[in-house]
Amino acid sequence: MQFLYISRFKLMPLLAMSPYPEIIEEINLNEIYLRKISKKDGPFFYKSLRDKNVITFLSLGPLLSKRHSKELVSEYLKSWEKNLQYNYIIELRDNLINKIGSASLWNVIWHHKRAEIGIWLIPEYWNQGYGKKALNLIKLIGFNHLNLNRLEAHVATENLYSLSLFKSSGFQEEGRLKQFLNLRGKFHDVFILAALNETSR
Repeated sequence: MQFLYISRFKLMPLLAMSPYPEIIEEINLNEIYLRKISKKDGPFFYKSLRDKNVITFLSLGPLLSKRHSKELVSEYLKSWEKNLQYNYIIELRDNLINKIGSASLWNVIWHHKRAEIGIWLIPEYWNQGYGKKALNLIKLIGFNHLNLNRLEAHVATENLYSLSLFKSSGFQEEGRLKQFLNLRGKFHDVFILAALNETSR
């Protein structure tokens, strides 16, 4: 049996949004937690986003210094306060608390009720079902609490792990964009994958 628990949220009045969205700061599904990033997460981002296995298909990284990491987290927090982007740390809480990745809703466009979605895990936690649990939690935040209608991801065509993860979590492939991402000097095609909020129709 799976247990869902929301420990912290606040109502955020936004223009032309009714009902008001709930800004979720912490939520979990059994042992997997998503919590709002904090300034203390800088070292985790610095270490993780220097791992070539993590950043292969990410638009950010490698982080050049701990200062760079600190500035990145500060920008994420500013975007959170402006309701433009919501970044979470993924934690595995099973006896110990281990940070295992990050998930985000970004490029939030409130008028059209849509956002882009992103997720990454450090390699030692791949292929254990944690990514799918975290992705389902971020979908839950987007649809059930922020009242969004559409979530989409742009995934490099070579990124088979992420393609499988999104499709297994209910995202549908909608098309292909040629040379959409420039990752460290090389252009990559991407697939557009999207999920719609069926309850908003």
